[in-house]
Amino acid sequence: MVQEEIVKIDPKEKRNGSNRFIVVIVIMAFIANAIGFFIIGAYFATKSPDIVKQKLVNTQAPVKYKDIDFSRFWEAVGMLEAKYIGDVDYSKLVDGAIAGMTASLGDPFTTYFDTKTLGLFNSEVTGTFEGIGAEVTARDGKLVVIAPLEGAPAEKAGVKPGDIIGLIDGKDVSSMTIDEAILMMRGKKGTEVKLSIIRGTEKPIELTIKRDVINVKSVEYKQLDGGVAYVRVLRFDNTTKSLFDLFVSEIKKNGSKGLILDLRNNPGGYLDAAVDLSSEFIKDGPIVIEQYKDGRRDTINATGKGNFFDIPMNVLVNEGSASGSEIVAGAIKDLKRGLLIGEKTFGKGSVQEMTPLTTGGALKITVAKWLTPNGTTIDKNGLNPDIEVKYEDSSDINKDNQLDRAVEEIKKLIK
Repeated sequence: MVQEEIVKIDPKEKRNGSNRFIVVIVIMAFIANAIGFFIIGAYFATKSPDIVKQKLVNTQAPVKYKDIDFSRFWEAVGMLEAKYIGDVDYSKLVDGAIAGMTASLGDPFTTYFDTKTLGLFNSEVTGTFEGIGAEVTARDGKLVVIAPLEGAPAEKAGVKPGDIIGLIDGKDVSSMTIDEAILMMRGKKGTEVKLSIIRGTEKPIELTIKRDVINVKSVEYKQLDGGVAYVRVLRFDNTTKSLFDLFVSEIKKNGSKGLILDLRNNPGGYLDAAVDLSSEFIKDGPIVIEQYKDGRRDTINATGKGNFFDIPMNVLVNEGSASGSEIVAGAIKDLKRGLLIGEKTFGKGSVQEMTPLTTGGALKITVAKWLTPNGTTIDKNGLNPDIEVKYEDSSDINKDNQLDRAVEEIKKLIK
């Protein structure tokens, strides 16, 4: 599975040189550290819940939180220890406490990764993992498919953008976090997972999907007739810029007079990768605006180091274009660099930071909303295309009516 937040998710990297993936030691880390230290220490020293409570109060807790009452937590720990018939794993108790703390915020994109789920997340950004190959997110309390990856088991089984996943192996997903749902859909190559899919008003569709190794190549290029270059970006990861750079010389060598950027079913990814790609086509000006909880706005501008500032271009989008795709499409639309052709985009416009904890695991925290250069809020709204073209299913795999319209429109601009 791809980060189905994910989960889809835009982790921010630092813009001070190497990595925008911000490594911050947040207050939560100190709380987790204090909880883990004192549960274990008190248990082995005394095995008394009363002593456990006493040991914690105002001891190594950040001063800012010294008045927070943890008595219910410690009472629950003691009760589990005293009455639970099985073994109590204190590390898992702490993981569960942190996961519950983040879940209480009501934001599906602010989540806790224990060491296992963090490893899964990190495997995604390398582009290779085992699962069914579908990007999902949480919306209105439901697990919604943003897009299946092209050629992946999910797509071959018939999963479509906008599908709602109701059951995974017979278990209701409504009580799961996104990460728990991802773990259930992940698995070794050759194993199977059963999904119950809700699509519109139809009865649930039962799909059995065989997992496979998923290799995600984030950029594809081909030369179309009439001097039109076609570049498809499937996601924004740590390979996107280098792969695009490989095609730059080919596009120029072929004497391309126009360019179509295909962002359909691109669920997003790294913010920096989206900004870098936008900067290939936009010489200067804002690419995206980040708005924080205190109202502060930070503007991220084009780098001015692109290769295609003057070539006529249009962008293909659909309901599977989300997050980073909407950043690129929104900048091109607002700065009148090209037309958006296709269908309304998904509408995911929040920014997450991945913050490692000193004791292991990490927090992914929603820190800002992002806006297009004109100040348009995309979250839950999406982008409307300049030219709306509904996709027409065809038995001919080479037929693509949306791409045909994009080629038609770009040829009007080629001199």
